[in-house]
Amino acid sequence: MDARSSPPLSAAEVYRRYAAGRPELRGVILPGLLPHMACGAAYRRPGRVKVLFVAESPPWAAGRQEVLRPRDCKRPDYPYFWNDRYDTRHRRAMAPLSGGLAENLFWLLGLDGESRRENLELFAGEGFFLVDTVKCVFRKNRKPAIPADLIRVSAREVLAPEVAALAPEYVVVLGNTALAGLREIELYASALAGVGKITQTPPEDLFEEHRLLCVPYPGGHNRRYLDRIESVFAAIRDLV
Repeated sequence: MDARSSPPLSAAEVYRRYAAGRPELRGVILPGLLPHMACGAAYRRPGRVKVLFVAESPPWAAGRQEVLRPRDCKRPDYPYFWNDRYDTRHRRAMAPLSGGLAENLFWLLGLDGESRRENLELFAGEGFFLVDTVKCVFRKNRKPAIPADLIRVSAREVLAPEVAALAPEYVVVLGNTALAGLREIELYASALAGVGKITQTPPEDLFEEHRLLCVPYPGGHNRRYLDRIESVFAAIRDLV
């Protein structure tokens, strides 16, 4: 078969090939562990994606244990965004940005379901969807920074076709890893060329002309940017 007509590689194969060339990351990157697949994220995709959130990478642990296999991604203590079995009854955010990514997003978006599952239904019902820049588990407890070449490979070979298929009306960049990833995608590269760090004020035309919003990662360590984060999410709520 001509290489030009070959089907695209699966995400798992992309990460396996990357990992094969980076033996020093053995035990750090888990190329076959894709939480978005284990948790069935695709089944929650709205028919029309109004706003696509692009995050960093899946969590590496459930409670105090590292995740190892797909079934670990459905444990009630694995705080992955799309894990609807995660028990939020005792994990509700008590202060701004004090929860995990999902709890913080739900709070910022004004979603107030009684469970993670209900909030995910409300999230999709509004036309929202979320993807990770790096899809496989990367154990940041062993290596804090995701390598730039992994972000690049993931963005070009996995994220780019995914975003094209989703065809979102707006894209929200959550944090610097997502920013670095989208800069590798031709559709967004030129628009994001004028964006420095995610915490800097973006160019005025980024939203109106390119339908992009850049926001510091909505976690507790960025609470000092709460005013800006809330302002961006107020704009997002106005879109739907």
